[in-house]
Amino acid sequence: MSARALTCILVSRGLDGLLAVCTAHLETALAVAGVAEDSEVVIVDNASPTPYREAVWSKPGRRLIRLDRHHAFASANNLAARRYPNPYLLLLNNDVLLHRETLSGMLDLMEADPRIGICGARLLFPDGSLQHGGVVFGAGRRGPYHLDRCRPADLVPMQDREFQAVTGACLMVRHALWSALGGLDEDYAFGLEDVDLCLRARGLGWRVWCYHGADSLHFESMTPGRVRLDVGSRRLFMQRWQGRYSIDG
Repeated sequence: MSARALTCILVSRGLDGLLAVCTAHLETALAVAGVAEDSEVVIVDNASPTPYREAVWSKPGRRLIRLDRHHAFASANNLAARRYPNPYLLLLNNDVLLHRETLSGMLDLMEADPRIGICGARLLFPDGSLQHGGVVFGAGRRGPYHLDRCRPADLVPMQDREFQAVTGACLMVRHALWSALGGLDEDYAFGLEDVDLCLRARGLGWRVWCYHGADSLHFESMTPGRVRLDVGSRRLFMQRWQGRYSIDG
């Protein structure tokens, strides 16, 4: 097993066409990073109304897990991570199209500093504005939010930097750290389990960085009911973390 080998987890429900494009970009990025042969792409079919067909989605280097009932983002990722461990885990949304250099850059950044336990990535909306470049925290009830969200990407420097948290839409984490933390906290219905993970990692002395060397594309969530679910997750997050993070936004 390569020390750079990845388990790449994509939790998906329906949206077969989008998932196909996502996996194609992912596999190109794995090849550019030189880890395609040692890594695994794990597709978690999160109770799709029409189940993903093994004959369509399975091939060398891919795994398909079928869930017969819908799971939250945290529990679906935790299940896949337990089943297919590798030195690094990548959590990837099915609506993210990776730049071919993104995984290579993320791995290089983490290997350059063994204190970095989690690395996120620069993500753009289809209109060219920034969707994610790192998470900062506002005062009071504002809490965590994406720095420079919706700002034209060409106005945001492509410079790697440290943050308190990054989004789970494209998040690389060392497996040893993931195991120490017990994975994502399954108390979150949907949303902020990624920020919670980052804050817990920092509590153990690890660093969280965001790779800005390439622009990947994020269509953002197409999951029905997300806004409703986010309300409960945000309430839980603020109950647990308000007053415990630094105000940097």
